[in-house]
Amino acid sequence: MDLPYSKERLIAELAVQRAALLTKKVLREIDKGTISKSDKSPVTIADFAAQALLICAIHHNFPDDKFVGEEAADTLREDVELQKRVWDLVSAKYLDDRETNALLSTPVSSEEMLNIIDLGCGPGGRKGRVWMLDPVDGTAAFMRGQQYAVSLALVEDGQEVVGVVGCPNLNLENGKIHEDRVDREGYGMMLSAVRGQGAFIRRISSGESEAARRIERPVNGADVKDLHWVEGTTSRSNDIDKQWKLAKSLGISFPGTDLYSSQMRYIALAVGGGDINVTIPKKRDKISWVWDHAGGHLILKESGGLVTDLNGKEFDFGAGRYLGENYGRIVAPMKIRKEIMATVVQFLAE
Repeated sequence: MDLPYSKERLIAELAVQRAALLTKKVLREIDKGTISKSDKSPVTIADFAAQALLICAIHHNFPDDKFVGEEAADTLREDVELQKRVWDLVSAKYLDDRETNALLSTPVSSEEMLNIIDLGCGPGGRKGRVWMLDPVDGTAAFMRGQQYAVSLALVEDGQEVVGVVGCPNLNLENGKIHEDRVDREGYGMMLSAVRGQGAFIRRISSGESEAARRIERPVNGADVKDLHWVEGTTSRSNDIDKQWKLAKSLGISFPGTDLYSSQMRYIALAVGGGDINVTIPKKRDKISWVWDHAGGHLILKESGGLVTDLNGKEFDFGAGRYLGENYGRIVAPMKIRKEIMATVVQFLAE
């Protein structure tokens, strides 16, 4: 008997695999000079094309499900040349297996592609099945050839149940993640999780995928100063100075692993590249989009990580297109979570 959400997980993994290959194709064409990176058009076409393929695959298999995505097709309708470039990517072949391609489906026309992209404009909410996706998380890092992610998650009645994150540039040869330690020859790694079933990792390929292995997240000791921080120092919405002062008060080196992509920070924490992250927004009403968290958040939790907001609340993915019920984030090892939480509360009160 199949485990719950087996089909959803399979289709999501295949959809992310195909979208990841598409984004890698764009990167390699930049490297060859086929595509100019003098403007932001490479990441724009990758964003639109990957969203089209992700939604098409899910919609084909689960036609009643809804979507929350980052992109809308208005720009493509207004720019025919850009639309053509996106369509050329979407209509290309990425997976070697014909049966898999048929299982995922592909838009048959440019107009259908636009309509599929627009399915991502849903409001989300607490009822029903909603797929949340970020076709290219970490657009600036993508343009620099650094770490970025393709993320897809199923939220049912407001709760994450399936999460898949493709990391096309991820190189884990030495067990650590770094912006510039990139898989240039291959297609990186994919991580996935189903609620209550653990988290898994495998290599991405254009053919049949290798067997996934369970993520056994290393458990660091109880000495706070030995923890490895994961940060995104280029964030304009988070108070990096406060986060640095907090790390200093804990005796932890800062910034530790520094990654631009929000999803990649979750992955760094899940696969052992880091132990702790405390995110303090500059403003209490700072908007945090659901697609920056959905997928990676579940993978981290299923790998054994603990994640809450700064008030100790679980993330609420049923609040709409952004995490309006949550403020900030704390990720810390279970053994010393209470100690970290108490320090954070005291620090924020000062």
